[in-house]
Amino acid sequence: MATPPAPALQRVCPHCATISVTAERNCPWCRRPYSRRLLLYVALFALVQTAVTIGAVALLLTVFGDTLETELDRQVEVVQRDFEKEIDGLDTRVRRELRRELDQRLPKQPVAPAAP
Repeated sequence: MATPPAPALQRVCPHCATISVTAERNCPWCRRPYSRRLLLYVALFALVQTAVTIGAVALLLTVFGDTLETELDRQVEVVQRDFEKEIDGLDTRVRRELRRELDQRLPKQPVAPAAP
């Protein structure tokens, strides 16, 4: 026993809005398919949404990177300035200590009187 053919259904074409009683997949008037390409529209929407999201994340990371770099540069300058001050102070202290140590170790030279 063979299965009977499917009965014709009343369909409305989404493109030309014609009502037809047919079992075919395409509209007899405009020859376009009855079903819309929903998957194509969903895929296109997902692609656009993904591109927008990637662009927003890239922009966010760029701004964050610039801000971080600026802040790090500022902190490095502060540390370098403090380090230079400390080194300058250390240099002065070392010279003072060295001079004091040399003064303690070396005897004072008598000053010769000036010849008349």
